[in-house]
Amino acid sequence: MLAVAPADLAKLPSTPGVYLFIDARGHLLYVGRASNLRSRVRSYWNSGLDRPGLRGMVRRIRRVLAGPCISEHEAALLERTLLERLDPPFNRTTGFETVVGVRLSSTPPGIAAVVDLAPRIDRVFGPYLGWAPTYAAASALMRLFPVHFCRPPGELDSIERDLARIRGVGEHDLDDLSQRAANVLDRDRSAVIDAVDRVRREREHASELCLYERASELQRQIDGILWITQRQDVMRLGDSGDRWIADESRIDAVVEAIG
Repeated sequence: MLAVAPADLAKLPSTPGVYLFIDARGHLLYVGRASNLRSRVRSYWNSGLDRPGLRGMVRRIRRVLAGPCISEHEAALLERTLLERLDPPFNRTTGFETVVGVRLSSTPPGIAAVVDLAPRIDRVFGPYLGWAPTYAAASALMRLFPVHFCRPPGELDSIERDLARIRGVGEHDLDDLSQRAANVLDRDRSAVIDAVDRVRREREHASELCLYERASELQRQIDGILWITQRQDVMRLGDSGDRWIADESRIDAVVEAIG
């Protein structure tokens, strides 16, 4: 953790991370996250700060702690964990963003965003913060890699059989499509780029046809893929497979820095 006085905010890095505001007595006032720590923290001292309660808080700040992160997504997960543990008085937190996984299942085949974990049944990727971007990403992956069509014809209804035929997908494609989806979820760079490019082409085609709501949904799916494929090391799936585990050393380092 980097500690600076309010007069030295230029020393903060221009990287994603979390920041904490500390008063003269060493009490924690506020926890936030940023895609750019320097510009975000500096914004609290701008005359245009639009939350009266925060203006009073800013006058009390004597120390700023900053914890750089490897991605904006990691910063978001770390902020959520710190808010749960520390409960700062100036955060307007009435609920926490949901921690979500993506389940890649084989019986029946499917790709889905999930909150409840079923240990040792399916392969689960994550965690990811936020239901909306994770659901959008899972929807895109299901369309790009339609594993749900990889079942015996007798298990598909007539519409599903027609769609599987149009897509050229059969039960023999399950392993290949599952692996290609897993490559994206494992943040393989070429797989992520290819997936985003495919959805981007769909979005551009929708825009050309003036299907603007569809184009907007496809953009949300692009944003979702880019969100869940950001690297983060602050939380992982526990060995039991039924819960997410935070990196306690990261939390301990923050608590120790507060003093």
